Amino acid sequence: MTTSFSILCADHSRREIGFLMNESITAHIDARSAALKQLAKAIFNFNEIAFQEERSSKALAAYLENAGFEISRGQAGMNTAFIAKYGSGSPCIALMGEYDALPEIGHACGHNMIGTISAGAAVALKESGIPEQGKGTLLFIGCPAEEHGGGKILLVKAGIFEDVDAALIIHPTNISTGYDISYAIKCFFVEFFGKGAHAAAGPYKGVNALDAMIAFWNGVSLMRQQMMERTRIHGIIVNGGQSFNTIPDYTKAEMGIRALLMEEVDELSKKMTAIAEGAASMTGCSFKITERDAQPEMYVNVPLAKTLDKNYEAVGERTTMRTYGQGVGSTDVGMVTQVVPGIQGYIDITEGVKIPTHSPEFAEAANSERGYEAMIRAAKALALTAGDLFSDAMLLEEVKRYFKERRRDF
Repeated sequence: MTTSFSILCADHSRREIGFLMNESITAHIDARSAALKQLAKAIFNFNEIAFQEERSSKALAAYLENAGFEISRGQAGMNTAFIAKYGSGSPCIALMGEYDALPEIGHACGHNMIGTISAGAAVALKESGIPEQGKGTLLFIGCPAEEHGGGKILLVKAGIFEDVDAALIIHPTNISTGYDISYAIKCFFVEFFGKGAHAAAGPYKGVNALDAMIAFWNGVSLMRQQMMERTRIHGIIVNGGQSFNTIPDYTKAEMGIRALLMEEVDELSKKMTAIAEGAASMTGCSFKITERDAQPEMYVNVPLAKTLDKNYEAVGERTTMRTYGQGVGSTDVGMVTQVVPGIQGYIDITEGVKIPTHSPEFAEAANSERGYEAMIRAAKALALTAGDLFSDAMLLEEVKRYFKERRRDF
């Protein structure tokens, strides 16, 4: 009887401590909400594309440094990558930030909010005494070039995530959820090499690299009918020749292959290579295929996703389950989730209106008062989730075990 009462009291005490912790975190974010909105607006106006996010990264680093984080810049050879660190010891929880814009249409993917969400969450955790002294490390990892270049891939290869126990990020869209679906992707350059000649005086002396490219393009189009469901291949011709009255001796295309699993991407890439080989053979050209970069699919850590959904509900955010029908893209966050337990959650900044990302309309939503209010709720939910990982050893163990077992419950 005494033992049961003691356990009951201890459980009550843990719940009370957890409630007070949550209250402290949300109160700190509310107190800084005006500053966070100002930071996100500044990044929106900086409008800096991949690898050029100088002012954006400096603004985020300054916000964290002023709050007492230790800053290390120039990670993985990227001027705009940085780490902000607080605390020491285990566990190590990382909140990731993005801040690159798209060419011409600016922050039409809401990256002005992503770094701000993670920075706001990180500072609120520190100010709430999380992690406790010597009982954990909190990182903000500033990740450049998500839209083009795969900054997180470079960070992973540089070993930045080696000691991380879990990594989290939240991305704006038109739903709120802890779950994500993404395509694995490989991008290629396909080049054909022929022989130039005068198109009128001696076309028969040439070997037409444009003919090879057109044959390749048509071959890829014909292949689509036999492709597996939920796979994609698409691209552009970046060099179609040198002059209309010259037999082109060189052409180049940029191609992307996507599928829900990298194994399926690799199978399609073999077929694409065979088509290029056939096009070269038909026209007498030679060819070359170069892999530009690759991003694996997202490996969703379900215990983490459930925890974020729980915390969304705690801050008044309605969640929606992620489905393939909502549309699927690719992200370098997928690489992170393949090496450490992680999730990319989503926050609804459009009140459910289905505005496509990478559009001028979504850029407007990413710089709206409605969007910024949603951003503040996302910062709260992210901070609460990271706080759960620091305070609940059983949850962290479940998260790590799920990753180790490579389970796919979603």
